Amino acid sequence: MTAAEAPPQALAPDDRAIPASAMALGAAGVIPFVALTVATLVELDHRYGLPAGMARAALVGYGVVIASFLGGVRWGVGLLIPNRAHAPSLFAMSVLAPLVAWGALFMPRPHDLVVLIGCFLVLCVSDVALAWRGSAPRWYGTLRLILTAAVVLTLLAALALSPGLEG
Repeated sequence: MTAAEAPPQALAPDDRAIPASAMALGAAGVIPFVALTVATLVELDHRYGLPAGMARAALVGYGVVIASFLGGVRWGVGLLIPNRAHAPSLFAMSVLAPLVAWGALFMPRPHDLVVLIGCFLVLCVSDVALAWRGSAPRWYGTLRLILTAAVVLTLLAALALSPGLEG
């Protein structure tokens, strides 16, 4: 029996195409990284009479929130994964990712952004592995590569171009 003769339920769906909603919402999630990096670089907080470093603190805080969200993805996958042997490591990573990212809130510059960049890179590798193993759709790995590249490049710009390293 050829693929053309196989009953429709026997064909695996093509899960390579990134759904438009996932791409749009993922891209929207990158906007605060870009906006807060620009605000940090032009010292927008100072220009508007806000406390010094507020834009950078917001950038780090938003990074912690997103790293926590990405950690939570592993909890969801762990609940549904057919191979129960992988669930404990997914649950552990779902808790460790936000804890490590949260630590960035208490680190001095430039270590705060370095920790976030590391978190996002590790989470991206994990997400690509989830897609590669079939625990997530293939498009998810591709989406995470695209979004992680945008976030990491933005954080690298903030790291490299931020005025001063003090407080």
